[in-house]
Amino acid sequence: MTAGTGPGVAEVIRGIALATLEFIAVAARDDRLSEALAGRVQVLLDLYTRIAAEARADDEPLAAAEVGALLAALDQGVTLLGLSGIATIDQRMMRIGLRRLLDPARAATQPSTGEPGGPAALHDQEVHHRIATAHQDPD
Repeated sequence: MTAGTGPGVAEVIRGIALATLEFIAVAARDDRLSEALAGRVQVLLDLYTRIAAEARADDEPLAAAEVGALLAALDQGVTLLGLSGIATIDQRMMRIGLRRLLDPARAATQPSTGEPGGPAALHDQEVHHRIATAHQDPD
């Protein structure tokens, strides 16, 4: 494939997300695959929990694992909406939502940056970077 003739980044991400969704649907019906699926999802939850633990506010009543589960649920829910053709959440809105889960008191008092929304969010770019970094350095 020559430069400029292949699918765009958004199309590739959408394809990967659709393949993942299809695998989840199949794995949920198969005992052997559902175990493997649970293991992969646990990796995602563990990475989000690490992010939550690093950004944790002193007065946060939820455990880092609970905040991590909420972060994963938001991320996956936004992906499902996007795959359904509902692109109401852009990158700016995704960042605001994730920050509110990580530190609600501080996020509520910080005004929106006013930056453009960016592309529709299937996942937050900053969180993707942090997850990739955490996955490479599990210490």
